[in-house]
Amino acid sequence: MKSDTDPRPMSDFVRLEQAIRSSTVLAAGASVVLLLITISSLTFAGCVIWGARRAAARMPVLVVPGAVAGVYSPGLTEDNVRAAARYLAGLGTSFSGVHSMDQRFDELETFASPEFLPRLQVARSRLRQDVDTQNQARVFYGMPSSERLAQTAPGRFEYVIRGQRVVYASGLTMDSHGTRLNIKLALGTPSEKNRVGVLLDGFDVTDEDAALHASASR
Repeated sequence: MKSDTDPRPMSDFVRLEQAIRSSTVLAAGASVVLLLITISSLTFAGCVIWGARRAAARMPVLVVPGAVAGVYSPGLTEDNVRAAARYLAGLGTSFSGVHSMDQRFDELETFASPEFLPRLQVARSRLRQDVDTQNQARVFYGMPSSERLAQTAPGRFEYVIRGQRVVYASGLTMDSHGTRLNIKLALGTPSEKNRVGVLLDGFDVTDEDAALHASASR
């Protein structure tokens, strides 16, 4: 007697159920693996952040004058001293009018060492008379290729750069010289006004073409 029931639909259902179970097991396994990877990644990231915080807590944080957008740099390196020297060079050589000069020299004096401050104030007074009476603006265009920074003694540095110094009077070019800028620096104690702790110990501006002309005329 032939059965009216066809076994193929039942076997198809069994195979479908097995396939669903296999897919479910595979998906569950993949989820577990992803979860473990996520936990490991979070643990690693946490360890990195914790280590970075400990390292940052052990190192002093200094503000480098002239840094872009207030970038903070741990420790004091040669690059920090060079950046400070460039900043001080700009304060003492580039300004427009007596008000601008006063603002920049006020800041320059906060970096001056106690020994150099009186000489800087005398030079400022003389320069201020010319700037005020002739409505001067002064700009120094330094040549990066001529820049030199040397350590002359422990904690003492000398920064030298050559360039063009231009003087304007009431908007017109009054004078222009090939100039050598020599800045002496010393490491001091950081303060509220001088957070990098680099002291200005000398600031000399020499017009080399004028000096050469003077020596030739002797």
